[in-house]
Amino acid sequence: MNSIAIKKIQITDAISTGKIQPFIQPIVNINRKLVGFEVLSRWIVSEHEIRLPLQFIPIIKDDQQLSESLTISLLHQLITRFTSDKNNALFISINIYSHSLTTSVIYLLTKLNKFINVVIEILENDDITNINHFKMTLHHLKMKGIKIALDDFGCGKNINDRLFDYPFDYVKLDKLFINDIDTDLDKLKSLQLMIELIRYVNLPIIAEGVENERIFNILTMLNIEMYQGYLFSKPVTLEKMLYQPAPLTSNNFENK
Repeated sequence: MNSIAIKKIQITDAISTGKIQPFIQPIVNINRKLVGFEVLSRWIVSEHEIRLPLQFIPIIKDDQQLSESLTISLLHQLITRFTSDKNNALFISINIYSHSLTTSVIYLLTKLNKFINVVIEILENDDITNINHFKMTLHHLKMKGIKIALDDFGCGKNINDRLFDYPFDYVKLDKLFINDIDTDLDKLKSLQLMIELIRYVNLPIIAEGVENERIFNILTMLNIEMYQGYLFSKPVTLEKMLYQPAPLTSNNFENK
């Protein structure tokens, strides 16, 4: 048995035992008022070890069954949390690969949407095999009141195709394009061009990876609508979820 197969068995066990859990990171508006959360999964290996998504998502992202199992597990945990703490004034965004949008997942997304507004994030590097069916699925979700976001904008190969051809409600700018805009003029100019392209299709923007006041101030001058990053809060467990995130110090940082 090769190492990937062994890791998949370990991940399957972690999913079935609830060791992969949804952490959430707040999203705020230009006035720093909380408007929503993003779900960021964490694998709780032990009391002293937590594995980040980069350590297990690449292993399962092309495995439809395993990817669907993880999505279903996370949704069940979120439904349990928000059934007892309903908040329709906020939204919660969840990364979902196109092949994981099965009947079971759609049912759970619709159920969660009764308690908190659901946004599904479609990754730019998601290899969508049946484009027409995928578009129909997105329109079906939108009819159910679920919104769609394009995640990691600018990191994929088909920027224009995704931006112009799908029914997105939001665009998320990856932290790769946010980092160093306070010190790198060329990077800032590139970001401005990307923003102009998004404005052409009239979509609100969520900036990820906002880690200091200088970057936040630049983004506010560019009229970005929403912000996410360690300046406001690190990802926290559902039990530690706060409706008013407080700024944190740098020693609380962890990678997405």
